[in-house]
Amino acid sequence: MTPRLRRHYSNPFLANRPWQPAIAQWIDHPAAVPLAILALAVFYLVTLVKGQNWSGDFSLYILHAQNLVEGRHYLDTGYLLNPVSKFVGPYGYPPVFPFLLAPVYAFFGLDLEALKWVGILSFGLSLWLAAKIFEIRLGRRFVFFLVLVVGLNPYIWDFTNLIRADFTFMVFCYLSLFLMLLFLAGDQGKLQTPGRQITAGLLIGLSMYLAYGAREIGIVLPLTLLTYDIVCRRRISLLSIVALGIFALFAWLQSLWFSASFIPEYFEENLKHLTDQQSSPAKLNHLSFVDLDPRNILDRIIGYRWALQGFWPPSSSAFINTLNGLLFNLFSLLAMGGYILALLRRITVVEIFLAGYIAVLLLFGAPPTMRYLIPIFPFFLYYGFLFCQEMIFPLLPRLKYLLAGGYALLLAIISVPVMTTMEYPQLERGVTHSDAQAMFRFIREETAPEDTIVFIKPRIMALMTGRNSATWPSRRYSTPELMNHFFDAVRADYYVDMNLAAWMLPLTDSERPSNCFRSVFKNDYFVVYRYGKRFCPELE
Repeated sequence: MTPRLRRHYSNPFLANRPWQPAIAQWIDHPAAVPLAILALAVFYLVTLVKGQNWSGDFSLYILHAQNLVEGRHYLDTGYLLNPVSKFVGPYGYPPVFPFLLAPVYAFFGLDLEALKWVGILSFGLSLWLAAKIFEIRLGRRFVFFLVLVVGLNPYIWDFTNLIRADFTFMVFCYLSLFLMLLFLAGDQGKLQTPGRQITAGLLIGLSMYLAYGAREIGIVLPLTLLTYDIVCRRRISLLSIVALGIFALFAWLQSLWFSASFIPEYFEENLKHLTDQQSSPAKLNHLSFVDLDPRNILDRIIGYRWALQGFWPPSSSAFINTLNGLLFNLFSLLAMGGYILALLRRITVVEIFLAGYIAVLLLFGAPPTMRYLIPIFPFFLYYGFLFCQEMIFPLLPRLKYLLAGGYALLLAIISVPVMTTMEYPQLERGVTHSDAQAMFRFIREETAPEDTIVFIKPRIMALMTGRNSATWPSRRYSTPELMNHFFDAVRADYYVDMNLAAWMLPLTDSERPSNCFRSVFKNDYFVVYRYGKRFCPELE
């Protein structure tokens, strides 16, 4: 931080004084935040819950990592995306997260609990980078408190049980913002030489790509850098040209890598005649989810408002819930005030990034969920704390201790019961359930390696069995004739039926899709049907 910025954001009431308690002086120590983050990471590791749900995203990430370790093409996963099935996910995910999973897979194999460590370590590193960003304007005590509030949030704690790229994205997203702040703040003289600008541009460009290579929403970062140059510096610097060039180069190389396809050529041609008004073609990537309808954007604004409040978990006490709701609304006003204050004081890449990220969420047609808000939840807290530091506590310095203590107490009252009584039906009835494992074992042992399996979760089937797998529209869109045509078109051999809601339920009623199917395996949750024209009496 430059001396000018330090003077601008320093607060006399934050300085150490003889009357301050020892704990406050300890929090001011440079090691306090890293030690708190380390403690949170250990807590997360020892409280992991076994299992993985049926979402399917984790399986494609692991399939990519498996291919990297075993020397196959990155996209050769066995997931047969086709033009008549319901969209369950893109054909491939960006490669950065699978690259981080690959060493763990190489050492531990398909150990779901070991693979979760990547997410936890990424979360800890992202918290540290967030703290470095926030320390530019916030005092260490605010940053320390912010780290605890984020790290002890029940939703984020529970999210570490899932193998997903969100925390990896946060690491490189925050790293990009930190490097931009470091090299761009105040147009420091040390960057005037072309060599130093090129070096800084290389670092920022690589970091921006790594964020984009973890999640596609990382495209906001190069747009942030370009916007900062145009709006705040009135010119495009050599640093930005190099950074944007490096980002574009790696993004282009990734697109070339993703141009390969391992879906059989006969799929699209054979399935064209099955596409009707009731079964829309599958979307091949997330770009097709962009929705510019103003009414839908308004609905998403409302949806994300309620999703954000989800970070304040509900309590069994009506009084606590009321207090919680009031606190959320009050803090939302403080956060908006802090954001406006930051804009008025001096616009940085952080403010531009946050606006761009929110804009992308509102244009993205997927249902609003808390998951998409995880990367910006710390910024929500940051701007609320910033407003308090700059506008309230200088007038009422002792109020900060009362509010911090009261908020910590409320957080404990709400979070501790939630975290100690949380149940995990989605994990307990997930892919590691004994009946699910029995079904996967049957597929591995009783089917041929070249067989194709039709299943509602094709990516999971491909990972757990090593078989090619495709999905099919829901049962209400199917007729016996269409099912037979579909199996003939994709040359499928087996159909696995299950009753899946948020987690798998007992399969009390399962009918074979047509007379050409014969049951070959059954337990309480799954039925496996063998397909073949030889089973059809009418065709004999």
